[in-house]
Amino acid sequence: MSKLIDYSKFDHIGGSHSDDSSHDDEETTNKAQKPDVESSPLAASVPITKTIQEPTTGRYVFTCNGQQVYAWDQNLDEVNVYIPAPPNRPASSFKINIQPQILQVGIKHHDRFFIDERTFSKVDQSESSWYLDKDEGEIHVILIKAHRGLVWESVLVGNEGVASTGTVDPLTQEKIRKDMMLERFQEENPGFDFRDADFNGAAPEPREFMGGVRYR
Repeated sequence: MSKLIDYSKFDHIGGSHSDDSSHDDEETTNKAQKPDVESSPLAASVPITKTIQEPTTGRYVFTCNGQQVYAWDQNLDEVNVYIPAPPNRPASSFKINIQPQILQVGIKHHDRFFIDERTFSKVDQSESSWYLDKDEGEIHVILIKAHRGLVWESVLVGNEGVASTGTVDPLTQEKIRKDMMLERFQEENPGFDFRDADFNGAAPEPREFMGGVRYR
């Protein structure tokens, strides 16, 4: 089994720097006073991760050991990722890299990222963006899909040799497929109301149905 992503608490990312000798001394002292928890069975245990839908917002919330890592939703064009942000930090203190198939989220001048994983599918790097929503206390990342209409089963899929378990279950995937298919019908037939429409059987793939989704 591949090792799972180790999501550290965001506001403690890279709390040390290699040139910080005072911290090195403190760390040495702490190690002398505390047991080696990293080698304990508890530290070696598999993190508990799950994805559930938040009923109020409809977002899918990914948690690790009870801590929310991010929430997300999607439509035909984009995937929105909402990451709880450390308080009292300006947008300029964050480092967000959006690559064609990698998302990195962290704090500048720290030694590692909070999130550094491959995305479920390719994104349009030039059109994707992010901003700090101070009112909600979260970083909002907008990933524009390179393949419009493709249903993403998760936002992130880990890295080579490292697994992430943010994939939604098959029933949820079917619900997302249905919602996006109705979004496509509404877009292509603006004079009709598809809010209460349903499908006999499984919903078709929004990207491929009837010759494929249109690009704007």
